[in-house]
Amino acid sequence: MKKEELLELKQKLSQLSEEEKKLRNLESRKIALGEKNGPMTGYPSIDKPQLNLYRKEPIKEINVNQIMYNMVFDNNMNMPALSYLGTKWNLGRLKEETDNCAKAFYRLGLRKNDVVLVGVSNSPQAFAALLAINKIGATSKWFDIRANENNLIEYANSSNCKYMISFDLLVSKVQNVINDTSLEKVIVMNPAGPLPMPARVYYSLKNKYDIDDNLKEKFISYDNFIHGAKKENDVDIAEFDKNRPAIMIQSSGTTGKPKTIVHSDYSITQFTRELAFSDLPLGKTKTMLVALPPWIAYGLIDATITPLALGTEIELCPKFDPDTVFKYAGKFTVSFAAPFHYRYLRDNFSKLNYFKKNSIYNADSLASGGDKMSVEENKEFENLFRIPLINGYGNNESLGALTVGPVKANKYGSVGIPKYDETIICYDNEKNVELPYGEKGEVCALTNTMFLGYENNIEETNSTLKLHDDGNVWLHTGDLGYIDSEGYLFLAGRSRRVIIRLGFKISAYTIEDAIAKNNIVKECVAVSVNDSEEEHVPMVFVLLKDDIKITETEAIDIILDHCQKELKEYEIPKIIKIVDKLPYTQNGKYDFVKLEKIGNEYVNNIENNNSNQKILKKNQ
Repeated sequence: MKKEELLELKQKLSQLSEEEKKLRNLESRKIALGEKNGPMTGYPSIDKPQLNLYRKEPIKEINVNQIMYNMVFDNNMNMPALSYLGTKWNLGRLKEETDNCAKAFYRLGLRKNDVVLVGVSNSPQAFAALLAINKIGATSKWFDIRANENNLIEYANSSNCKYMISFDLLVSKVQNVINDTSLEKVIVMNPAGPLPMPARVYYSLKNKYDIDDNLKEKFISYDNFIHGAKKENDVDIAEFDKNRPAIMIQSSGTTGKPKTIVHSDYSITQFTRELAFSDLPLGKTKTMLVALPPWIAYGLIDATITPLALGTEIELCPKFDPDTVFKYAGKFTVSFAAPFHYRYLRDNFSKLNYFKKNSIYNADSLASGGDKMSVEENKEFENLFRIPLINGYGNNESLGALTVGPVKANKYGSVGIPKYDETIICYDNEKNVELPYGEKGEVCALTNTMFLGYENNIEETNSTLKLHDDGNVWLHTGDLGYIDSEGYLFLAGRSRRVIIRLGFKISAYTIEDAIAKNNIVKECVAVSVNDSEEEHVPMVFVLLKDDIKITETEAIDIILDHCQKELKEYEIPKIIKIVDKLPYTQNGKYDFVKLEKIGNEYVNNIENNNSNQKILKKNQ
């Protein structure tokens, strides 16, 4: 922060009333924390009414001043670690794979502070690679495997990545752009690699890929990559550095253009320590279903690394379809998933056999996040499944969950309470003050799992991490909500435009910016509309330039083709509607509410009359 800004902040602090100073003073907060039955001030950050909802003792004591590698392997090596399509590894097997992978990376030339680009889905080898890169002190940069070729170029070059781990299904895409990137070697990972030989052979025959002769030196299979690594000397474990990047993940761009989010080991160890104080059923003898992808914080850390460090076995899912929780019934005691997973389970519950139904009844808990779940749904799910279904809330900037619903004190409609030792407030950005119980404002967090910043983007970092008058830097989420007198957070909308498609957050701005680049487009607006298959999908209203003389069908084909080149697969609008004009509010802004209403009426008309199906199918 600049000297002038600090002086201005001090001046503001000096102007606070004595009462405000008392409420904001850190020492008075400590006193308030010690007074369990003390007077309520009316402010959640001081009263912390949720303190009695945490465990008195953590599931396991976690040293936060260590790297992720040490935290995970600070356990009995004979403990179950993970299961993947019937193949099981204990912690010792995972460590062996991790150490061999680290040796292979070091032999290749990877060193501390280097960045490895990672484009894979869930598999045992993927998480061994994550921990191997961490052991060396390098950074793994994860991206959604549905990214387009332009994304790949940007991800590699922005971090000067020399090495990449890629699922074999991405090889053709990587080949097309590798000469435009900083990449020198691509390690090709076969998702069937850990499976028995017949399964590996079947997969390889079904999913063949060819590499251009001129590029073969730049590609190496994962098996060949680690071949002979056992004979290499062990790699020294990197020392802990609170400020060294450990992982990078891509934002969904819900607050504007997508950005790369940087987290340290400290974020990860702190997250694990705090979750160890929640009443989530984690620890020995428990199994976590990982129904989320590894390119978001929830999947990469919350549902995998944290449970592993706490002694929980993880059940890895290679795909993330709506039927995932349904298909894996009987293989987990707790799951982290999205509402659409539980809706599918509800709708098909009668199809489960006796054993699988009872396995759901006997599970410990289900956890949901990423999208809204109504009070009625929550009640219905709990009555049907006969176990608690709690909600959580967070974002990639906070390494996933900021709040988690207490299993033993679930409150329908809320997204739970702050993680242990963290503070959530609702904030008035105009008056720059915390709001009391029940008043709606922007959700802000004082969190130990704060990201280091956006890669190469100080301006956006400073717009998300803001210094408040209490002298602390707070994470501004862009979400609106309020906190009740028991410390539970309730969401009340979003201050920025976002579309949630099967649990993935999409920025309307990202879609609009991409389409606006096309030379036939004059204006465009993206909105979220209901969908019978995916719950919510992007729909785009497009106004063509005045001199464009083509049919609507031709225009849609051109725009769709453009979207497939510019956007990620899940960002591509499912419906494109050419219009003569766009509605505006009285303030001269696009009328998003009206457009959503028009869009939903259009979708209902299509579904009811079975018309214009060509457009819908074309955009799937």
